[in-house]
Amino acid sequence: MKVNSKITVCFVLLMAMACKKEYPLPKETQNLNLLVVEGLLNSGTSPTVIRLSRTFDPTRVGVIIPELRAQVTVEGENNTTFLLTGNTRGEYINNQLNLNSNVKYRLRIKTTGGKEYLSDYVPVQIAPPIDSVHWKRTDEGIQLLVSTHDPQNKTWYYRWEYDETWEIHSNFISNFRWQDPLVVNRPDPFAIYFCWVSDASRRIFANSSAKLSQDVISSQQLNLIPLAAERISVRYSILVTQYALTHEAYQFWEIMKKNTEQVGTLFDPQPSQLLSNIHSVSDPTEPVIGFVSAGAVSQKRLFIRRSDVEPWRYRLECEERNIPLDSLRFFFSNDQWIPLQEWYGPTGRLAGYSSGTRICVDCTIRGTNIKPAFW
Repeated sequence: MKVNSKITVCFVLLMAMACKKEYPLPKETQNLNLLVVEGLLNSGTSPTVIRLSRTFDPTRVGVIIPELRAQVTVEGENNTTFLLTGNTRGEYINNQLNLNSNVKYRLRIKTTGGKEYLSDYVPVQIAPPIDSVHWKRTDEGIQLLVSTHDPQNKTWYYRWEYDETWEIHSNFISNFRWQDPLVVNRPDPFAIYFCWVSDASRRIFANSSAKLSQDVISSQQLNLIPLAAERISVRYSILVTQYALTHEAYQFWEIMKKNTEQVGTLFDPQPSQLLSNIHSVSDPTEPVIGFVSAGAVSQKRLFIRRSDVEPWRYRLECEERNIPLDSLRFFFSNDQWIPLQEWYGPTGRLAGYSSGTRICVDCTIRGTNIKPAFW
């Protein structure tokens, strides 16, 4: 494979978040304008969101090229059709697909450039409920795990994603703020004291029970929270989403996982060519990146408090400094220091204000002070 056949694309199928991964193109092509299709034909209550984009030059860091104004429809083998409506981000949405679990479906895409693409017909896969999301302490930290099973022995192939949220607190409470040229009362000191941070999984987690006598997945490893990480400094939550896969979809994700883990130098093992169930009708030789699945997901949430995992050694090193009245503007006008409390001298007169650095006082620079609805 030539070096310049590796390109960067925003490519995590079935995920709501976007991240950049190196994807090795088939070595017979140097095309930097391939169609990327991301999404799940959702038969559950959540909207179906299909994202269309184009591969791009890896030197254009952070650039995603959405495919706009395409016609995107879902077609059933029973001749039913569902239209998806596009937006300016290259997302094509239907708020509720009424898919029949006994019917197979496919995706049809017509671009403004006159090209047409079709996916294979795929069955509707209903993910069984998650049995548990749990954790165990290891020498490295807190290992998150998921266990599941299908009592009907019909699933066999699984994939998981997760969304994390954790509460953080500032090291200091600030009762004051700088309003040039004065220090004034802060209306709500706790507005910058309590915050929440969110993140989403970036690795690929897939497993199969096909070689077992029962359709059971026990303690599949997910995220590992390192010892003393801020994630469990107060309270932590993980929402795990489980997908049921066909054998072909499982193969796709396994190859995707192998590719993303192996891409590196020319001396690394060369990644496998990624499978796809999406094809160009206009040009059968044109590769398309993506794998369309249909079905409903299952979810389960876990909360962990710091008291559950003690001893937990997280600590943010912070400096507190008393700022005299004649130095307030010097320290506070650049927004790097924030006044905390009044500081009185030996005579009992106001001498200045105690202060802390913004990173230790204002949690909104690292998260949001809007409490999540599920918290």
